[in-house]
Amino acid sequence: MGKILEAFLNEQLHVDGGTEGRSLEQQKICERGSELQDKLAKKLNTEEQEMLSELVEILFKESCYDEQKNWNEGFD
Repeated sequence: MGKILEAFLNEQLHVDGGTEGRSLEQQKICERGSELQDKLAKKLNTEEQEMLSELVEILFKESCYDEQKNWNEGFD
């Protein structure tokens, strides 16, 4: 894999978030997910809120690993 692609994959090279285009549907889904997470967090005690935060972080990391795998396979 080229050095630029490796740097991008390993987060040494970043794309400006302002150039990232989201569809209206994708934006609505992101907003709804955030809204639901906030509502749920308000109903939980401190320990449960920490578990929710950890779960969200783990799901995010899992998604990132899947995307990295797909990215690598696309250039192999």
